[in-house]
Amino acid sequence: MQHRQVLQFNMNENQYKELCVACDRVLLAPDSSIERVAIPWLHVIREHPIVLAKYENLFISATDSIGVLSHWIKYFLKKAKWVRQILRAFRSNGQPLFGVDVLPEKVDFLFISHFLSTAQACQKEDFYFGNMPNDLVSCNRSVVIALINQSGASFASFRGNCVTSKAARVYLSNSLKLSDEFVLHRRLKRESLQLLRLAKSEAPGLFQGVLKHASQEAMDNNSMTSLRLAHQIRVLVKKLRPQAIVVTHEGHSFERLAFAVAREVSPTIKCIAYQHAGVYRLSHAIRRNLSPQYNPDIIFTTGTDGKIELEKAFGTKNMRISVLGSSRGLIERTNNCENSMPKQKEHSTMHDCLVIPEGIDSECLRLFEFSLLCAKEQPNITFIWRLHPITIFKKLTTKNPDLKRLPTNIILSSYSLEEDIERCSWALYRGTTAIYKAISGGLRPIYLRIPGEMTIDPLYNMHSWRVIVDSPSDLLSCITNDIENGMQDNKKYINIAQEICEKRYTKINLDVLNSVIPY
Repeated sequence: MQHRQVLQFNMNENQYKELCVACDRVLLAPDSSIERVAIPWLHVIREHPIVLAKYENLFISATDSIGVLSHWIKYFLKKAKWVRQILRAFRSNGQPLFGVDVLPEKVDFLFISHFLSTAQACQKEDFYFGNMPNDLVSCNRSVVIALINQSGASFASFRGNCVTSKAARVYLSNSLKLSDEFVLHRRLKRESLQLLRLAKSEAPGLFQGVLKHASQEAMDNNSMTSLRLAHQIRVLVKKLRPQAIVVTHEGHSFERLAFAVAREVSPTIKCIAYQHAGVYRLSHAIRRNLSPQYNPDIIFTTGTDGKIELEKAFGTKNMRISVLGSSRGLIERTNNCENSMPKQKEHSTMHDCLVIPEGIDSECLRLFEFSLLCAKEQPNITFIWRLHPITIFKKLTTKNPDLKRLPTNIILSSYSLEEDIERCSWALYRGTTAIYKAISGGLRPIYLRIPGEMTIDPLYNMHSWRVIVDSPSDLLSCITNDIENGMQDNKKYINIAQEICEKRYTKINLDVLNSVIPY
């Protein structure tokens, strides 16, 4: 099997920085509106190639025929999605949320989280916030978790499997009343026309291109989704009157809208952003100040590194930035002796490599195809493939049928991350922050680099022990050398690597969150 090359636009760092400046200029303009801030395309999240692919038309020119064809395809796709949304609204009863029949009249904390797969309905812990909401309830706090349904399934299909947690859960609908859908659509249409007028008054160049494209993106389904979520969050805040709203801080447009609409309803509400995702080298949207109504009052980070990075971006005068810790947790070392290894890694003879992609199909394919080549070249090495909860393996096999026929030394994991880490000695990865947990369990990190792209490595500041590979021969050479020298490099660098992990992810300190509002 030949390793499939994924064709994509590779933006350079200067272009990336210019793009960020141009998008921020649009968002921060004096005439900026909540509809403009709702456009996800204007929020440049980070330097990941999948994120940047949607900006490629700003930097490369297609032939006239290809450009016209692409424009009309996108136009009709947007129309089709809008028609589907109308039909969905027509079939629904306009209910903005589902879940418990009776909600409390007033709560201390409202969490906004994500429902990625129906399997989550069976879990007491939240995927993003872990057991924090339940622990707050144990501290006599009233808590509601509102889940954004990204599973693709209707609430009716999994409601019977819902596990009762201490914190009440509600699921946000994918549709509002038909009249409300038309109102949101008209608001975005007005913003689209305003952006187009602004573009016509600008000289040709990157900024004009950003305005033109933002005008088109205003009518995209993703912009509608952001405004719809803002509407639903406004309804929840009005109904529950929470003292604090806690939203993930990943750089998405709806996160900023959540704070704005919460303040409209309740001016004294505490707006808290939780930096769940990693702070990457060129992460932009989570570092960016917008107008005050869209900024959080407090940012809680997973570790000291995130706190330092965000303090540089926001300053400390008008915003509190504190370490809360992470529900992910790291695998603890068994002792404090110099050069100590986690217990299960001492004298390890396990020749298994964990493969951990992000929840992005193209990234799964890239790492799985690469490791499949490695597995065929070296049958004595076992590769364990892990899937993000949002990823469906059957969907990957339709994109590459070779994944249906796997050798015996490739295993599709059905175990927990901790169990997979226990049996492995190496971790092959690209952009996932799960690599921190792998390192904390003693796995040597191996980053797959793609020529011509900006690095998306979360361990960009680790200069020893981590290995960067470009080819199967590079990876197999690394594993062979480690086996031959008795994993001496692991013993030499494990403490340094784990210290880096502990600065990124620390244990949850619930007192930090509990102190936000008085009893």
